[in-house]
Amino acid sequence: MNIIPVPEGMNTRIFVMERGSLRHIPQVVKEYFPGKTPQIVADGNTWKAAGETVFSCLKDAGLTQAEPILYPATPRLHPDNALSEKLSKALTSNICPVAVGSGVINDIVKVASGYAKIPYLCVPTACSVDGYTAAGGAMTVDGRKVTVPCPAPFGVVADPDVLETAPPEMLASGYADLLTKMPAGADWIIADILGMEPVNRAVWSIVQDELRSRISDSHDLVKIFAGLAATGYSMQVYHDSRPASGAEHMFSHVLEMEKLMVNGEDVSHGFKVGVGTVAVMHLMEFVLSTPVETARVMAEPLQTADQRRRDIHELLKKGCYGTGIEETAMSKFQDGKDGILRRELIWSKWEEIRSRIRGQLYSLETIRQMLSDAGAPVTASGIGCGREQFLHAIRTSQLIRKRYVITDLLYEAGLLNRAMTNLEDMI
Repeated sequence: MNIIPVPEGMNTRIFVMERGSLRHIPQVVKEYFPGKTPQIVADGNTWKAAGETVFSCLKDAGLTQAEPILYPATPRLHPDNALSEKLSKALTSNICPVAVGSGVINDIVKVASGYAKIPYLCVPTACSVDGYTAAGGAMTVDGRKVTVPCPAPFGVVADPDVLETAPPEMLASGYADLLTKMPAGADWIIADILGMEPVNRAVWSIVQDELRSRISDSHDLVKIFAGLAATGYSMQVYHDSRPASGAEHMFSHVLEMEKLMVNGEDVSHGFKVGVGTVAVMHLMEFVLSTPVETARVMAEPLQTADQRRRDIHELLKKGCYGTGIEETAMSKFQDGKDGILRRELIWSKWEEIRSRIRGQLYSLETIRQMLSDAGAPVTASGIGCGREQFLHAIRTSQLIRKRYVITDLLYEAGLLNRAMTNLEDMI
């Protein structure tokens, strides 16, 4: 059994990854979930991909199993908190839930297990997201996309033979999600320089130290999955998704709340954050190409609180973003003397920001090419997003989280409108 080392202090205690690793699931259940009755949770697709095999392995090992919980293959499941609440009521204390699936199944089971206060085993069927090993599940709660706090999986058993059978676009999605850690790191650097959120060096290292190696080949499934798993560990340690997500994820969350679809199907998380990454890279390159003297001249006047409220109300008029967004947006707003002081702080740190994010990032063209080579879209139209919705999502994404990112920097500097003119070639 090929056990991959897990950093100390993780809720995840065992990570097995090798070809044919599903045969080790009975041993993992016996050793890490002693006395528990395994119960597979899957959908129609993931049951065929791995669920049947897991069931057979457990049966052949003489383990008693609870009746599997199977969701239909169609329509595609959504990570709705109501599903997790319902599932949690079926999970008794003697059960070891075995989540067999990709990101949605994993998040539903993860959150349900958290509600039931029992550990679970994750058996991924696609190398598609960074959430497998993360604490917290990305769910829709009362119409709003949020991270519901809950423990990460106690165990993960990943089989490359299974992961390789997933549709190729799922690997492209996972690769795009991993690539986002580069601009997300730049966002954290910006927040660090401005004193908003200091970089935690130990957590930073988990994601960033091997990132360039792990994104060097968009078809190296094992490296990509290892990178996605490391990202999840970072979120376990930090108790927040900051190490793994920046402005590109906030852009994705807006489109998820707006229920962006293509041909009646949800656009994958990885494809949305990949396009968000290209957009963010345009904004980053605007900063990199603009000296502070030029930035000062370009800057628009500070808004008043009333002007900001009107803008926020207009951006949120679709009414699909859940409760509390306007309050979150206004809590970030600085006006009057505070706004002046914040802008002066930005100017005083502008050249340091440019220097440090330049060292963090590949060029826009390199990022775009890497995504294209992976088979991931790089334009708004590539994810079925029209010009108006795309530009609206960029602006609205700045409102939905307190996390400080590139769009906050540009808004507070009075440069967001100017920087967004660079996005026209993404439509």
